[in-house]
Amino acid sequence: MEAALSLDEFRVRQVLPAKRNRHLANNRDEVDLSSPEAVREWHASLGGPAAGAIGAVINFLNFAEPFAQPGTDQSASPLQLAQWVLNVIKQLESDLRDSGRRGGGWLLNFTCLDGKFGLGGDGPLPVAQAATIGMFKTIAKEWPEVWVENIDIDPRMDPEMVFTQIADEIASDHGLLEVGLSEGARWTVQWADTPSDADQLGPLPLDADSVVLITGGAYGIAAEAAKQLAREARPRLVLLGRSPLPGPEPPELEGLRDRASLRKHLIATMRRENPSVVPAIIERAMDRVLKDRQIRANLAEIQQAGSAVEYHALDVRDGAKLAALIDGIYQKHGRLDGVIHAAGIIEDALISRKTPESFANVFATKVESAIVLANVLRPESLKFLVFFSSVAGRFGNAGQIDYAAANEYLNKLAAHLDAQWPGRVVAIDWGPWDAGMISEELRRLYASRGISLIPLDAGTRMFLNELRRRKDARPEVLISCSLRAIEAAGRTQ
Repeated sequence: MEAALSLDEFRVRQVLPAKRNRHLANNRDEVDLSSPEAVREWHASLGGPAAGAIGAVINFLNFAEPFAQPGTDQSASPLQLAQWVLNVIKQLESDLRDSGRRGGGWLLNFTCLDGKFGLGGDGPLPVAQAATIGMFKTIAKEWPEVWVENIDIDPRMDPEMVFTQIADEIASDHGLLEVGLSEGARWTVQWADTPSDADQLGPLPLDADSVVLITGGAYGIAAEAAKQLAREARPRLVLLGRSPLPGPEPPELEGLRDRASLRKHLIATMRRENPSVVPAIIERAMDRVLKDRQIRANLAEIQQAGSAVEYHALDVRDGAKLAALIDGIYQKHGRLDGVIHAAGIIEDALISRKTPESFANVFATKVESAIVLANVLRPESLKFLVFFSSVAGRFGNAGQIDYAAANEYLNKLAAHLDAQWPGRVVAIDWGPWDAGMISEELRRLYASRGISLIPLDAGTRMFLNELRRRKDARPEVLISCSLRAIEAAGRTQ
C-alpha cells in the first residue's frame, strides 16, 4: 500500500505504535499513540503548515498482532486501540477537514473481521477491532467534508487479491460508509424489516425458577424490561446499578411530586445551609431525588408482579467485583438463565473536545463489563445474553464517538458469541424510548429531526419477542420508530 501511494507521488508517512517517539529511516516514525502530547509532538515534527497539511489517514492498527486475534483476550485491549485512534484523529482534525474542503480529506479504517463486518456468522471474530468502526461512523457525521470509509477484509484472502481489491475500492467514488471485501466479492451493510409473525415466536425461555441478571436494571429501559419479565414469567431478578439502594424518602419531600415544587423546596433548604450554592448543584440534587423515587417505584413494581428481586450497588467497570458477583450467583442459586447488559452512561462532546478520560469512562462502562460477562458466564446453561446497544453504534452520532464505539463493540461481540454459544446472544440497537426522565428539550430535538420515540408498551413487547424468536434470529437487531430519520440525522456542518 505504501509503495503504491508513493508511486502515485503522494508523500507517505508510516506511524508505528511505540513507548516513545523516534524517527526511523524511510519515512517511518515510532510514536507513543497513548499520549496526546506525544502525538502532538510528532505532528509538529512533520514541519507544520510549510510542509503541507495531511490529506489522508489510513488506519491499519487493527491488523496489529494483539488486535487481530479472535476472541476477548484482555491483552488485546479494545480501549487501548480506540484511544490510540482518538488521539490521532483529534490531532489531525484540522488538517483533514481543511484538505476535505479542497477536494482531499480521506479517512480510511481497515478491519479484518470476516469481510462482512462480523455479520457472516461463520467463525470467531477479532472483536477488539470493532470499536474503531463505530468511531469512524461518528467521524463521518461530525466531519461531512471528509471522505470516511470502513473497509472490512476477510483475513483468509490471498494478500495479492487483497491489494487489488483495496486499490479498486479506493479508486471508486460510491459514498458508502461500510464495504466488506472477500475473495471475489464485495459486500455492503443494509438493514431490512423482519416480520414478527406468531409462528416465528416460541415461548419465553423463563419460568419462576429461572434467575436473570440485569446490569443497569433498576432504572430506565432496563427497569422496564425487568418489570415486563416479572409480569410474564416471574423469574428471580438480580439487578445491578451504580446508585446505592435508596432508603425511605424524607417526609418533607413526600408531598412534593412535581419538579417545580421540589426545586423550590431544595433551593430554600440548600441556601439556608449554603447561601452561595449554585443552580447546577441544586439541579443535581433534584435529579437525585427523582431518580431515587423511580428506583423505589421500579423495585416495588417488580416485586408486586411476583418476582423475587435482589439489588446490588456495583460499578460494572470494576471487573473483579463483577466477576465475583456472577460467581456468587452461581453458588447461591445454582444457575443463571439469562443476562441483560444494559449499563451505560453518556458524556456527549464533539471529537475536538472529547478527553481521553471521558472516552474511557463511557467506553469501559459498556465494554469492559461485557468482556467480563463473555469470559465468566457459563454458556452451556445460559438461555440468552442480551446487550442493550444503540442506534449510535449502527449509524454513528455526532457528539458520541465514545458511545458509538462502545455500542458497535457490543454488536460485534454479540455476533462473535452467538456463533459459538448454544443460547441466544443478541445486541439490540435501540432507538430513543418514550421512557425514563426524558426532558422536554430532548423531546423537541427529536421532533425537529423527525424522530419518533418508542412507546413503552411497544418497546417491552419487541424486547420479549427477541427472547421468543425461533426463526431467523440475528445477532444484531435494530428497533426504532424512525430508522431512516436516525440514519440521516446527526451530521454537523
